[in-house]
Amino acid sequence: MTYEIVFKPRAIWDLQSLPKATAQRILEKIEALGTDLAGDVRRFTNITPDYRLPVGDYRILFETEADKVIIDRVKHRSDAYKPSRNPTMISLHPEFLTKDGKKEFADLPYEEFVALQKVLADAADLIDLCEAKADETDAVTVPLDEVKNRLGLRTKRGRMNHGPCGS
Repeated sequence: MTYEIVFKPRAIWDLQSLPKATAQRILEKIEALGTDLAGDVRRFTNITPDYRLPVGDYRILFETEADKVIIDRVKHRSDAYKPSRNPTMISLHPEFLTKDGKKEFADLPYEEFVALQKVLADAADLIDLCEAKADETDAVTVPLDEVKNRLGLRTKRGRMNHGPCGS
């Protein structure tokens, strides 16, 4: 399936704050989403059209609506580890280390630690996506070519994107 790719204003702002080379690499991956959601796309849940596409140290948070991919945010992965308002609970089996009879540290099996990191990253990304969608419910979306123009980036053909007539 072929999708039209559009951006919410916050996603454009996210891209504008990045170095041009990074924004270019991310836009190339976003452009590939237009063909069958190509890439390492992960759906957050089976009941929402919300997705994440990792690109190096960044995550593209987006949704689909009919034949459109709507880019809501472009976030650095380190943001996933900031405290969130809605923590996700999972089953853990820690061993506690004590000092003077008080619990000082919790030791987790490595597999549980990795699973915990993954759940926290997914939860943070989903929260960011939901906040972006709520903040920009009525925002006008911007087509991919216009975003490239605003960022002064090249198209796949290697030319500067100056519109349909090359002006």
